[in-house]
Amino acid sequence: MNTESTKAGAQASIASKVDELYAAAMARFPTYETVMHRAFCESLLEAFPDTQSTEGAQAFQYAIGEYGYITPEEIAAEDAEASNDGICSHGLDFWTCPKGCFG
Repeated sequence: MNTESTKAGAQASIASKVDELYAAAMARFPTYETVMHRAFCESLLEAFPDTQSTEGAQAFQYAIGEYGYITPEEIAAEDAEASNDGICSHGLDFWTCPKGCFG
């Protein structure tokens, strides 16, 4: 059996799974880009909990390049910076957040 072909098939399968997770997040949150992206990042961690495994490393590398995956720590830093600018974790301001983040 050709090892290179097996490896390529596994990588394609991982990429396909990441693509499916992104599509599911987009379908669930079609109007709020920040919420959709956060849902995607969370679902990726759930689908590939071992980020150090071969499969996990490939999935996260692909997700970073294709969809801008960021870690929970990066999300927290982004939220803190946005909060200083009057933007909530949904990516919205006081006047537009339907969740009432500023109430």
